[in-house]
Amino acid sequence: MIDISSPFEIILGAVLIFALALIAFRSKAIDLQGAIAGYAVSFVAFLAGGFGWLVVIVAFFGVSSVLTRFRYDYKLKLGSAQEKSGTRSWPNTFANAGVALGASLLEIYLHEDIFAVAFIGSISAAMSDTIATEVGLLSKSNPRLITNLRKLVKPGTSGGVSSLGEIAAFVSSLAMGILGVILVVPQKFNGSGLVSVFPSVLLGGFAGTTIDSLVGAKFQATSECEVCGALTEENFHHSRPTKLVKGHRFIDNNVVNFIGALSGALVSIALYWIFGSIGLL
Repeated sequence: MIDISSPFEIILGAVLIFALALIAFRSKAIDLQGAIAGYAVSFVAFLAGGFGWLVVIVAFFGVSSVLTRFRYDYKLKLGSAQEKSGTRSWPNTFANAGVALGASLLEIYLHEDIFAVAFIGSISAAMSDTIATEVGLLSKSNPRLITNLRKLVKPGTSGGVSSLGEIAAFVSSLAMGILGVILVVPQKFNGSGLVSVFPSVLLGGFAGTTIDSLVGAKFQATSECEVCGALTEENFHHSRPTKLVKGHRFIDNNVVNFIGALSGALVSIALYWIFGSIGLL
């Protein structure tokens, strides 16, 4: 287990995280408020589980940022690109990593196995959802609405899924499960728990992504611009308030992402308990 109890290692981690946040800010992957939020999440994860937990967080932020900017001009033409040229801010940080932050805090104070599982599961779900979205936008065929698979929808529509996006989500969950087992299991579980932690995180992450899509399709706000008639998730378009046509005004993409990450954590914990109860642990 990595010992970060010494002041030197805590300072080393703090400096490393600051450097990473500065790189992200200077590359415009995240704005100043987002960098501060990302620093807080990363530092707490580091205190909870050392460099292993930190690498998991950094992998999520790094891969998400790269894929968001990959073929950005094409996504912009589709009308589905992240706003502000892909630069993310603090609401997005806490929407995707807020559950991981909570799991890290609980791990620091309570030291229970389930918090490590929740940490990996939530990041797995958040990363799978991001990858499914960004890769799915590159699909040559239109996505289908998850609540009605016979219905084709515009790329970027909340609840829209594609074969390419679903494959990307599963591969992402698989990769995060492997990363978690390599970096977290040997540290937290002393080498045990492989047969239960890995499938729990793999299935939990993919389940969280699916729940994210379901909530997005059923409840996420979709509004209409009264100037150009375009459908948007924003409250304002052409500097004028938009008209709500579907969903609930207070349920935006950040709320949906948080629910997806929370679902990934809870499903991972439930599967971990189930696998443990039948003797896989």
